[in-house]
Amino acid sequence: MLSPAHAPRQSLLAVQRWLVPAALMTLSGAVLFGSFLKSDLTRNDFERFDDPRLLFLFFALFAGFSWAYVTAYLQRPPFSLRAIAATALVSSLLLLASFPVGSKDIFNYSFFGKLWGLYHSSPYVVTLADVPADPWQPYVQTRWRSLPALYGPLFLWQARAIYAVSGERLWVAVWLHKGAATLLLLATLWLARVILRNTTPDSSRGSWLLVLLAWNPLFLFESAGGGHNDIAMVLLLLGALEGWRRRRFTLAFGLLTLSIWYKWYSLIFVPAFLLETFKVEGWRTAARQAAWWLAATLLAGVIFLSPLPGSWPAVLRPLTQPAPMSGIYPAELSPPLAVLFWSLKAFGLFGTTWGLRLFDATRFALFVIAVALIFVRQWRAVPSTARSPEYQAPLAALVESCCLLSCAFFLLLITMLLPWHLLTVVASAVLCAREPFLGLAAVLTVLALLSYFVTFAGAAVLMGLVLGAFWLMERLRQGRPSERTF
Repeated sequence: MLSPAHAPRQSLLAVQRWLVPAALMTLSGAVLFGSFLKSDLTRNDFERFDDPRLLFLFFALFAGFSWAYVTAYLQRPPFSLRAIAATALVSSLLLLASFPVGSKDIFNYSFFGKLWGLYHSSPYVVTLADVPADPWQPYVQTRWRSLPALYGPLFLWQARAIYAVSGERLWVAVWLHKGAATLLLLATLWLARVILRNTTPDSSRGSWLLVLLAWNPLFLFESAGGGHNDIAMVLLLLGALEGWRRRRFTLAFGLLTLSIWYKWYSLIFVPAFLLETFKVEGWRTAARQAAWWLAATLLAGVIFLSPLPGSWPAVLRPLTQPAPMSGIYPAELSPPLAVLFWSLKAFGLFGTTWGLRLFDATRFALFVIAVALIFVRQWRAVPSTARSPEYQAPLAALVESCCLLSCAFFLLLITMLLPWHLLTVVASAVLCAREPFLGLAAVLTVLALLSYFVTFAGAAVLMGLVLGAFWLMERLRQGRPSERTF
């Protein structure tokens, strides 16, 4: 029985334990409420808030999300699977009901389905600007109107299916996309639990790792709140990893094929899977899987693109005739590319075509060097196999390579680092199940949340100053002489 002195302490610990899930659900409800405060829904996103009060409100909400996530990361609170699932489900449903204030991409998604379904045109050939009289135009972000679809045909099939259900009802299409992303999020969390249960012997640690995914505000906001299709890439990657863990290589590479035709960047993961197969099963199995994957990818491309006339040349043209970068958005660069950009800018090297080419050449070179180092690291690591009794971390080498590859891709190659791009990086970092990858997941989550208001590079500087101040305070505290007692 607890002594009277211990009772208040136990009560305080109980309150602290449930503070994070309560805060997460409360903040999600506040986002739902705040997302409908602006009357002009065509300008109801962060970039178009003309009311400073709304900006401060959402900045405070995202700062609260960041605090809750960092608290969960540092305190490692033990929770049952039921509590984890209930908190994630309630938060998801609240954000599902909210207006998509994070970006206007979901309106593009809906419009792509309409281009195909109503105008019988391929979104790879016809742009949204080609139908200026369409009543959905005011909701589309201006800078994307004149660009063709940047997604794979499998996603366009999803958009077409949703348009078949919604028809001319824009809001039905928007919330069907949000609902699909929410279901994909829940499926991702279930699959993550399956992987963690089979790769993390310690159940309490496994539940904490699941919390870092299920209660991740970036995942909740971008999937249930914004309806972004990046959550589908996370699900397909996790499915490929689980298929590889079970030695069902055909399933693993089949899911990689689907992910490539959903969004192109999954191509970077294929060499990592083949390298790990070669280490574990030998070159014959790796060669067979490479041949099967290539054949399946080409066949899937024929199936997915055939109903879209003129799409093959439009899809292959950027690969065979890459166009030079014509512009750049400094506020949306990753921290490494921001340093490169402003360094070139400071020396007057960026104002010309030659400066753009130098920037391009540097980022491609950095990416290639990073990829080479990642593969060397994977080759030297212990094979990702559960059949090695001396190694109790199956999938470790493969998952870590996937995390580092996606990190290199988004931080060194892509010149528009948007928060939802980091879902794959954060998910694979958590599945690595060890530091420093877990710390990377927490840092990138906070940076992504704050970047809505202060850009990634600015958020990185701000976080560095805060962490530096805490480190300095801790060093001063440790170096202070203890008080003498008489």
